[in-house]
Amino acid sequence: MPWRLVGGAFIHFVVPIYLVAVILDTLLTAPPEATPEILLRHALQFSGRFIISYLAAALLVTLAAAAIDPILRSNRARRRNRAPRSEAELSDARLTGALSQGRGLFDPEADTVLAAIRAMQWDHQDSRYQALSRDLAEVISTTAAALPGATHERRLALGAMATNAIARIEAVLRDLEAARGRHVESRAETVARYIELRYGPSDFSGSGQ
Repeated sequence: MPWRLVGGAFIHFVVPIYLVAVILDTLLTAPPEATPEILLRHALQFSGRFIISYLAAALLVTLAAAAIDPILRSNRARRRNRAPRSEAELSDARLTGALSQGRGLFDPEADTVLAAIRAMQWDHQDSRYQALSRDLAEVISTTAAALPGATHERRLALGAMATNAIARIEAVLRDLEAARGRHVESRAETVARYIELRYGPSDFSGSGQ
């Protein structure tokens, strides 16, 4: 529990807790024949004790909450990390990692293609996009692992092959985007024709004439 929330709760409830406490203390400890002046003096004396006790309790509990808050946050983070992620989340993570690893790894042409891939609208719920993120991550990671031990000529060849593979992935992505665009347009046209056939011209189009 965040320590700010605990401290805020003590501040928020101080007045109702004080009112309940002073009423109970007066009813239980004040003499039955006490005059209003005596009751007021009794309440003032209790108020001093209440403020000191309440502040001490608020400070102790808030400090305790501040001490255990990092532990609670760490436990929540570990639980989240242990929880199985969906294929869409894995695909998104693969794409992010591949784009980060591939930036500046090959030639400027590859960087341009990677930037275009980054700018596209990825639907990670779609298995086709999941496959493409997997292929992109595989191309970049395997090539990156092979580059350090390769000769200069071999590095150039590996970079060129990786650039071609990345460009092919970008072309497939563009085909998917185009297909999705046509599908959305087709649905819009179908809905428009349905509305036109169902309702025809508006019955109120000439009502103002």
